[in-house]
Amino acid sequence: MSADPNNGKHQHEESARTHARAARGHAAEAGTQAAAAAAEMRDAATEAAQEFRDRFSHIAGDLKERARSWQKELEDYVRTHPTKSVLTAVGVGFVLGAIFRR
Repeated sequence: MSADPNNGKHQHEESARTHARAARGHAAEAGTQAAAAAAEMRDAATEAAQEFRDRFSHIAGDLKERARSWQKELEDYVRTHPTKSVLTAVGVGFVLGAIFRR
């Protein structure tokens, strides 16, 4: 029985193919896991953005309501006390004019 010199080469080639198949399988699995992680992160970011939008819209609504309320109170005050309102506006204008002239 003589040793076949190509037998060792054949075994190495087969081993290389086996390792290549295993590497492709691991790469595919890693890609699947990365895609799942990316989808999970996207979903979490979408959920956080929606929560932020909901909170901000609630706060914006409250601020608009307060502004309307203050505007109504100011209009009522000006109608009730027109002389005081005009004199106050003149005084504030004078002070601001003096500040900005410098």
